[in-house]
Amino acid sequence: MDAIKRYIGGFFGSLAERIFVFFMALFISQAPQYMNLYLNVLSGAKAAYEKSVKEIAEKAGELGMTTPEFIADLIKSQSQAAKKSGELHQSQLNHFENAKKAFDAIKNAGAFSRPFVFLKHVDWSLAKSVQFQPAFPFTLEALIYVLVGIILGMILFRALLHFPKKWMGGGQKQQAAY
Repeated sequence: MDAIKRYIGGFFGSLAERIFVFFMALFISQAPQYMNLYLNVLSGAKAAYEKSVKEIAEKAGELGMTTPEFIADLIKSQSQAAKKSGELHQSQLNHFENAKKAFDAIKNAGAFSRPFVFLKHVDWSLAKSVQFQPAFPFTLEALIYVLVGIILGMILFRALLHFPKKWMGGGQKQQAAY
C-alpha cells in the first residue's frame, strides 16, 4: 500500500502539478461538449448549403441541364456577372459536399478517434460560430476524456519541468574554471 502511495505521490508531487493536472483534465473533459455543439452548427450550415444546391439544381433542370453543366455554362459565359454567379454556385456546391462529408465523419467517429476526425474536418469559420457553454458531463466518453486529460497533464507538466532544465544545462553543477 505504501508503494502505491509513493508511486501516485510521485506523479502528484507538488501543488502546482496537481492544479495543472486538474485544469488539463477539466479542459479535455469539455471536448465532447464542444464537438457536439460544433456538430449542431455544422448541421445547420449543411442544411443551408443543401437548400442552395437544390435551388441551383432546380434552375438547371428548368433549362434541361445538370447542375455541373449549368455551373460550367455560367463560368464559360462572356458576362462577368454570369461568371461570378457560376463561381458562387460552384463554391456553394463545394461547401455542401465538404459539410456533408465532415458531418458524417465526425458524427460516425468513435470516442477514441473523434478528436482526430474532428481536427481533420473542422471548418474554423464555422467553429467560431459555436456558442460554447461549459458542461459537467456524466458520460463514459467524458470520463475517458478526463482520464486522458489527467495523463496528458502529468506528462506535460513533467516535460515542461524536465526538458528546459536539460536543454539549458540546468541541474548540472558548473566546474570552477581555474
